Formats: sequence, C-alpha cells, structure tokens
Amino acid sequence: MCPMQKVDFHFNVPDRLRYACAVAKTVLHRKLRLAVWTSDADRLGRLDALLWSYSDLAFLPHVAPEHRLAPDTPILLSTRLEELEGDVLLLLDDALPPDWQTAFERFPRIIDVVSTKPDELQASRARYRAYKAAGVELAAYDRRQ
Repeated sequence: MCPMQKVDFHFNVPDRLRYACAVAKTVLHRKLRLAVWTSDADRLGRLDALLWSYSDLAFLPHVAPEHRLAPDTPILLSTRLEELEGDVLLLLDDALPPDWQTAFERFPRIIDVVSTKPDELQASRARYRAYKAAGVELAAYDRRQ
C-alpha cells in the first residue's frame, strides 16, 4: 500500500448494514464515489435492499459495477473487489482478500466497519494485525451509542 494511505476502523457499530447506509449518505453528500465490498452475496443483497429504504428523505443511488448506469452512479456494490473503483472503499467483509494490499491501492480512503458481534470482533482483530504488519496507518473510531 502507498505510505500515505490509511484504514479507518469504525468499531462497536450496533448494526453494520445500517451504519453502511449512514456512511453512504455522508460520502454521497460530500460528492465522492463509494465502493462497497463484501465477499458475502447475502450480506450485499441485504445492504442493497436497505439502501432503498434507509431514509425517506435521502435517495442513495447504487448499482453493481457491471450495470449500464455504473459510470454515473455514486455508490457501487460488489462481491468482486477487482470490479470496484471509487474515492472511498467501505469494507463489510470479515476477512481480507488474499491480494488486499494491491487491491486497496486504488482507493484513497478505506473504512473498515466492525459490529459488536463477537465473531466479527474476532475477525476484525486479525484484519487489524494484518494492516499493522503491512505498515498501514490506522485510525480507530469507537461508534458505541
């Protein structure tokens, strides 16, 4: 990873997918492009549905990268990291992909979201250790309510 890149850990998130919607709303408000990745197709499908109903006052336009409107849509969702591009990468997976260091270089900002579920917390510790071992700058944000 490039030396200036960092990973922002948002932890103690009560509901990972609702939090992802809030992040999407913030990124959209800042006129940036958001890429959302998880290898879990079911999780991505639930996020897709939630993005449509998250807020009555905010439209969160999103598509898959292969959709014909992808070049003009600010939020991209995929289980295939290599398809994604954007200003911010939002990670909703429990594990890092094998080529994460190379894959993450395309994104100026990375947000890794961790819920309060014990299995997700344990998986996040492994990701944190991997980032640290690779020399990635880390920032942690406790989102406990």
